[in-house]
Amino acid sequence: MPLLTTPRTTRPRGPALRQLARLAWGISLGFSTACASADGTAPPTVPPTVLPPVSVDPRTLAPYFPPTTGAAWDTVSGARLGYDTAALTAALDWAGTQRSTAVMVLWRGRIVAERYWKGWTPAKDSIIASASKSVLSAIAGELARSSRLSLDSSATRYLGAGWSRSPGTEPRITVRHLMGMMSGLNDSLQAVVQPGTRFYYNNPAYYQLFGVVQAASGESVNTLSRRVLFDRIGMSGSTWVPNIDTGELGWILSSTARDMARFGLLALNRGRWNGVPILADSAWFTASWRATPPDNAGYGLLWWLNGSSSYRTPGPYLFPTQPGALIPSAPADLVAALGKGDKKIYVVPSLELVVVRHGEEADASAGNPLAISAFDEQWWRKLKLAFRY
Repeated sequence: MPLLTTPRTTRPRGPALRQLARLAWGISLGFSTACASADGTAPPTVPPTVLPPVSVDPRTLAPYFPPTTGAAWDTVSGARLGYDTAALTAALDWAGTQRSTAVMVLWRGRIVAERYWKGWTPAKDSIIASASKSVLSAIAGELARSSRLSLDSSATRYLGAGWSRSPGTEPRITVRHLMGMMSGLNDSLQAVVQPGTRFYYNNPAYYQLFGVVQAASGESVNTLSRRVLFDRIGMSGSTWVPNIDTGELGWILSSTARDMARFGLLALNRGRWNGVPILADSAWFTASWRATPPDNAGYGLLWWLNGSSSYRTPGPYLFPTQPGALIPSAPADLVAALGKGDKKIYVVPSLELVVVRHGEEADASAGNPLAISAFDEQWWRKLKLAFRY
């Protein structure tokens, strides 16, 4: 059953038509009773009119944005959206068995499902690892929109000379190269290939972007983020903390599941919040959701992209290209912020969905993958049954 495709001929009748039906039935019943009383015979049995239940076509619901303060957040039932609610419950239950601490599903901004485990609550935050890369992407996009940052300028313009261990190559590495994981550097910041020619998921090179955005804005990353993003959409449970997980110099975002969902909702609406431009613009999201490295159709500007014919995951420079889509069971237009330990923010424009997962790595024996993992495909295989796409 396609999402929200009730045929016109089977839609519930409007209130006026139902009132008219009730009135006609009442007049008919009163007339029959009056006739029966006149000749003393028993009135005929008149079966009650069965009216369809009152319902509102969910397509008439405008996109919703939760208040920036307080806990209020509108909901909508999966049944009302035409989802298979039994399959959705099964998918959520399964996620709970996979070391998840929180999951959320939003449709047009309204909460369809929200679950917590292991003592978690909507107010609890924890690091979201590399899922925070997509947040930094949007902040960099805002600086680019305001002409305070040029993606095609050398990163050295903002960092100064000597930030890498390859002085000959360093001036040719642009901000875009850093954002597309194609700096040409290895984990020791030494040149291995020419910038822009090869995808390599390089956290030490990525962390240089914090110096870039802070130099471009003249603000600390937390001050900048609160000003342009967190305070404006209610991400009050988010803050950048020094990276203590891997020992690399940089920052990682600590967020609640609801803040992750808020950011996903902003991305779903291409940087607008309740009609107000908040962060970057639609052109930025279009650019960041376009394959950027020449050898990885599954990666944009710090976003993971589904629906391509091949992709590359974190691994050595010579790590082979994988055939097929990043998450085969997910919609082709899905984009995702993915982090170590299975931190997930999925955005699906075609279904107007945001899906969030917080917690520990689902399979502790799988080597704690940095981004994509077996969990993604396994969960979307179950969610596909629920969303009926």
